[in-house]
Amino acid sequence: MKTHWIMSGAPPQGFQWTGYCPVAAADAPVRVEAVVGPPNFKAIWWLESALKAARSVARVKLPNGSATGFLIAKDIFMTNNHVFENEQDASSASLQFNYRLTEDGELAGRDKWECAPDDLFKTSEELDYTIVRVKPKDGKTAGDTWGSLDLRNGASVHMNQRANIIQHPQGRFQEIAFRDNQVKDIQENYIQYLTDTDYGTSGAPVFDDWFNIIALHNLRVQDPADPARWHRNQGSRVTAILEDASDLIP
Repeated sequence: MKTHWIMSGAPPQGFQWTGYCPVAAADAPVRVEAVVGPPNFKAIWWLESALKAARSVARVKLPNGSATGFLIAKDIFMTNNHVFENEQDASSASLQFNYRLTEDGELAGRDKWECAPDDLFKTSEELDYTIVRVKPKDGKTAGDTWGSLDLRNGASVHMNQRANIIQHPQGRFQEIAFRDNQVKDIQENYIQYLTDTDYGTSGAPVFDDWFNIIALHNLRVQDPADPARWHRNQGSRVTAILEDASDLIP
């Protein structure tokens, strides 16, 4: 075992360098390991937390397309207003939990649920959210199987923090976007971030790096200097939604 490599890296002759580093002197020791740019290290619990959070996120299957949404209580579901504008939209949709591929490329057991908008339905065009009841099935709630995500986590938002999104882009199997994902603008009712999204991501939860929900994704943002270019994505802040629907959110 080359124990000196572990502590100080290999000597220059120990590996092939394919570029020029003007900062280092020719005779200076060069380390094998390096943090290039912002650190990308994640503790393994981060992956476990992502998988746990993903259980409560569902594909919203619509008659003419799909979106994303998630459970905020055992029988209460949230997505965008532009996904469920009215009770009829919710009635015509199905909520598909566990719509994903397993590690061996096989289809996981998809679990379908229906909405009960006659029992509970609240929507806001301004904040672009809708809350709807989920019908029980076989004497159980959706949350009994898939859990739920707590909106009242008190998570703060600050510039350049990470914004991770679990989603069904283009209606595909569940995916997560978690790289190149900094928050770049913070307003009272919304935040903007660099995290990748696509059609079908509407209604997805936006998480911080501890998988607390900080926003509800709803749209992409044009570059004011170039209307043909999309340069950010945007979500309604959870704090604003909580204030607007405090009587309905557990």
